[in-house]
Amino acid sequence: MITGFFVLFALFIGLMIILARNETLARILVGVYIAVEVGFTVYAIFHLNTRDGSYYLFDPAGVLFTIIISILSISTYYHSIIYLKRHPANPRHSSSYYASLILLITSMISSYLASDLALMWASIEATTLFVSYLIYYERSREAIEASWKYLYVSSVGIAIAFMGILLISLASAPFSSLNLEVLRNNISLVDPLWLKISFLLILTGFSAKMGFFPLHTVAVDAHTVAPAPISAFISTTLMNVGFIGIFRILSLLTQTLVIEWAKHLMLLAGILSIALASIQLMQIKHLKRMFAFSSLEHMGLVLLGLGAGGWGYIAALAQIILHSFVKASLFYQAGQLNGYYHTYFIRNIRNYFKVNPAGSLSLIFGVISILAIPPTGLFFTEVLIFIALFKAGYSALAILALILITFIIYIFISNLLKILFNEEEIDSINPSWPQSSQIKYPIFEASSQFLLIGFTVYLALVRPPMLMAMITDIVRLFPVS
Repeated sequence: MITGFFVLFALFIGLMIILARNETLARILVGVYIAVEVGFTVYAIFHLNTRDGSYYLFDPAGVLFTIIISILSISTYYHSIIYLKRHPANPRHSSSYYASLILLITSMISSYLASDLALMWASIEATTLFVSYLIYYERSREAIEASWKYLYVSSVGIAIAFMGILLISLASAPFSSLNLEVLRNNISLVDPLWLKISFLLILTGFSAKMGFFPLHTVAVDAHTVAPAPISAFISTTLMNVGFIGIFRILSLLTQTLVIEWAKHLMLLAGILSIALASIQLMQIKHLKRMFAFSSLEHMGLVLLGLGAGGWGYIAALAQIILHSFVKASLFYQAGQLNGYYHTYFIRNIRNYFKVNPAGSLSLIFGVISILAIPPTGLFFTEVLIFIALFKAGYSALAILALILITFIIYIFISNLLKILFNEEEIDSINPSWPQSSQIKYPIFEASSQFLLIGFTVYLALVRPPMLMAMITDIVRLFPVS
């Protein structure tokens, strides 16, 4: 069972980092871990659709999200090194940061590949513990508050989801199994009422992880104080953890008459998420919170795609894949921007294009991509989502979503122009901040952002056969309409 050995390897590396308390050694060990992670991902690709022991399965959905996290682990490791250089701390704290990062990545991979609902749930709960510590890294009063809030609300959400999983187990007697394959073959025997209650609980509980209504606020608050590389994970791969939890249950419901009810529930949660994102963004003042509410909007669109069905299933999967890379690039750039201005408040950020042209270009490209302006990848996925909505007869819902997204586009562009081109002198806001001539931004620091954004364009225009084959295999679990 190679996944089990990979988990044990991660625990060993994490323990070594904590005991050594040496930042240089920690960086080396994290580099070794990521190299092994990439090798593990390659192994999973070549063993697609095969079991890995009793509790793991290299299915297309799990492997696809494992590929995403492997790519983003490299860039997050790179930006974590930069972040820790700019925010030096006690060696014990930086070692704990790297150890928690390794264990967070491992628990996310475990949740992606788990073929047993109980193991998936336990892995998702483990992500809560590790990310809560990473949110707390700066040890400020706000960080403590956000960390405890994330730990408490996420744990409550996970407990609600556990109740839903428990109901499935109790209602599935006499076969009473939480193995996905067994459940898929026997789910039609379960009372539809129990399935409805179960899915409602699971959708509500995992909304804390995926970041949509009603438990979305916990992720937004975490972004405010978390280190920028960790914010990139919270808004991408960690949201994918919530998605995979919901997606697994939804794929089971395709064998029952409950699927239409579940789709309507997701449509409701999706439009409410987009509406709340647009309302909150109208009064936004904090850059990372702006990006966080953008994630709320995109998760709402993913739910709309799943609720519409048909082409919406493919579009929703493509949406969450492309969103992962684009949103990560934006948070990496937010960290670079904070290195100069020492703040994330938009009113205190001025004339960034003159200060950091390379970083500004990556910010421009990132905003264009996240707003789904053509020819970016998210433009094509969102067009497919709205086609699916109109085709399924949800025209009024689609029009409402388009109106709300128009407000979001206006707010993003307005704030972007303020950040890039406002000529007000920084020194008039806070004389203690360094002059632009004192800050040297290496051009290559923004290279990861250009690569990630360029990668999304490549995926959308070229559509690699392997990626399309994996997405096709995933959506075969769902009805055509």
